[in-house]
Amino acid sequence: MKLNSLEEKIFQNLKIEDIKFLKSQPFFIKIKNLTVVHAGVTNTIFLENATKKDFAKVMRLRFVDEYGNFVSLNDISKKACCYWSEVYDGHDGFIVYGHQPFLKPKIDRFSIGIDTGCVYGNRLTAVIFNILNDEVIIPSYRFESVKAKNIYAKREKPWLI
Repeated sequence: MKLNSLEEKIFQNLKIEDIKFLKSQPFFIKIKNLTVVHAGVTNTIFLENATKKDFAKVMRLRFVDEYGNFVSLNDISKKACCYWSEVYDGHDGFIVYGHQPFLKPKIDRFSIGIDTGCVYGNRLTAVIFNILNDEVIIPSYRFESVKAKNIYAKREKPWLI
């Protein structure tokens, strides 16, 4: 993945132990019918069989084109038709994700976005599911949320959606 200048600066300050820790982490967490990813999944990416190129998309996904394919931020105005979660078909289970800040959690048929912009001074939000007979009960969840103590980063329009 290509890093922007801020990401490059962060990367340069990482220690060997930090890099080893990050490399040891999974790209997604699957607990029965619940999947946690950083940004999202397209209907053409299946996490169990994903390539490195697919995982690069999973880490940055926001918008898809009319065929459900990943659209980079540089191409949004030309190619994007909608936000990925609005057309996601549920093939990798119910998805909990972050990456795109919303003023409140984004609830779709097969996903919940819980990035509520803490870094921009809004809120830090978690979703808590009930479990019955070792299965996550998808319609049964609640949110816990706290106000950010500070504005940690500035961005002109963090709420793109």
